[in-house]
Amino acid sequence: MKLIHCADVHLDSPMNSRFSAEVAKKRRAELLETFCRIIEFASAEGACAILIAGDLFDSPAYVRKHTKTIVREAVAKHPELQFFYLAGNHDGGTDLYGETDPQPENFHTFGSRWKTYRLGDVAVTASERPNAETLALDPADINIVMMHGNAVETANAAKKDDIPIRAYAGKGIDYIALGHYHSRSSASVDGRCRACYCGCPEGRGFDECGEKGFLLLETTPDRRVEQRFVPFARRTLHEVAVDITGCDGQEDVMRRAKDAVAGISGDDMVKLTVKGAVDPAFSPEYDWIAEKLNDRFYCAELKSETTLLIRPEDYRNDISLKGEFIRRVMNAELPQADKDRVIRNGLRALWGEEIDL
Repeated sequence: MKLIHCADVHLDSPMNSRFSAEVAKKRRAELLETFCRIIEFASAEGACAILIAGDLFDSPAYVRKHTKTIVREAVAKHPELQFFYLAGNHDGGTDLYGETDPQPENFHTFGSRWKTYRLGDVAVTASERPNAETLALDPADINIVMMHGNAVETANAAKKDDIPIRAYAGKGIDYIALGHYHSRSSASVDGRCRACYCGCPEGRGFDECGEKGFLLLETTPDRRVEQRFVPFARRTLHEVAVDITGCDGQEDVMRRAKDAVAGISGDDMVKLTVKGAVDPAFSPEYDWIAEKLNDRFYCAELKSETTLLIRPEDYRNDISLKGEFIRRVMNAELPQADKDRVIRNGLRALWGEEIDL
């Protein structure tokens, strides 16, 4: 038997603070498209169920009627699939099916107490408020438990969203489908059970870089639950660093930037962090580099973490205005980043160039 374990889709996530309004709008559409593609994949793969381990939607306040309609239609289109939807900390309270649109037989939800649905010899159990002490399972079943929260390596919860994973050892569980963390990870609970975060199917910002997708579960003849990661994101987000120490011209910087992102698909999204020590006589045009990157990729942003290559001994006996200025700034009680900014703009002013405040 095959099942899909997905989570943290965050449909209708605003993303306006992460991308431009145009890119954010397109990414919202792509997140919805990806969820529908997961359903189509499950059907084509011969899976019998999709486990949604929380945060299908980003927030009840943001979710659009159009989005809920698309999800409902996708569910209705595939009566051969069973959908098990556990609300997470973001989408709790989202009403996908109201009184005028009754919930179909293949769409299953959970409440504050443990609830179990059966698929042959597989039992799917979940609760919005999981409590290991009240969980009672038949060890003869292939038991899959869904939870959404922060899995901690203890037997007790310290915070509201904590899942004390060790408290579930010896409960007859074969697989724990987790949601909440947007990166993929897993841990052994006992000799029988493994707890897995599938991660999010699409990155929504540069804190969610790398391959994204879902887990394909399959029960075996010896009653185990095997899992395989399926990369599925429409676009991958990358965070890349480039060191421009020693560069003496804009073309040299651009060449290193291009080398750093070589091999990344133009359909992807890139954040380039520029590092290194730069001679004060050279001021890279980062806006120009960012513009070139945006021409190359679906979306790109650039962040500078460079420092100035200032050797105090070079200015100790310099009697010029530049030398006096640099000595004063270097001796000032300012953070190093502020000193670099003052020196860079001061030198630009001395050279009659436009300063960047």
